[in-house]
Parts: sequence; structure tokens; C-alpha cells
Amino acid sequence: MKQNTSTTGSTVKARREQAAYRRYVARQLGPQQVGGIYRCGYWNDVYEVLAIRTESPWHIQVRTLGETRIRTHCTAWDYQQDQVVAEPGEAATTAWAAHAHTHPATSGALAEQRHLLDEIAHPVSTAAFQQLAHTAQIGA
Repeated sequence: MKQNTSTTGSTVKARREQAAYRRYVARQLGPQQVGGIYRCGYWNDVYEVLAIRTESPWHIQVRTLGETRIRTHCTAWDYQQDQVVAEPGEAATTAWAAHAHTHPATSGALAEQRHLLDEIAHPVSTAAFQQLAHTAQIGA
């Protein structure tokens, strides 16, 4: 059975365009991954990547450490100025904790982050307090 060459040609072209777009997005994102912490060389801003959307148009959601506001942008990674502070995982949590503890808690966001860090550092105490709060609600 003979294939329709125009359909086959358009399928191949579409696949090539998709592959080219994926390579383009990968160059724009650079090393950024969800959960990683990075420093923008232009703004000297330290931020955590919360989400990455690779479909057209691509963009990432970030939160500057110490703030609650979430921003969405599609600014390309600057290989000359931008820096990886911490890859996703334990190193990112350590970097986030260090930032929260070395900056004054002038905003509610930093105070909330310090509270969360205390809960992470003391899981047994946190579970006991949660159980106590639950028991107090039942008895009330």
C-alpha cells in the first residue's frame, strides 16, 4: 500500500519542529529544575523554581527567597551571570534554611519560613503539638 507522501512529509516536518522547540526551551532554561535554588546575576535575586512549563509558550514560576509572591516569567538563563545555588533536594533545603536564618525576618514570609524550618528540624515535637491541638479541638 502506497503512503500519501504529503501526509508523511508534514508529519516529519512537525516532528522536526517539535524537536527544535524542545532544544530551544532546554537552552533557555539552562540548568534550572523544579526545587532548585538559583541566583539571577542581573538582579542579584536568589529564587526557588516552583514550576516549569515547556509547552509553547514556555515559562517558569519562581519565588524569591524570603517572599511569598510567586512570579511567572520566560527570561532565558544567562550562562555568563546566573548561578546555581543548590540543586533540588537536601542541598536546596539547606540553602533555603541558611538564607532564612541569615536575613532579618522583616516580612511575614520569612517568619513563616522560619516556622516551617523549625517543623522540619523537629518532626517529633511537631507531631506532638499537632496531636495536642487535635485533642484540644475534640474536647472543646
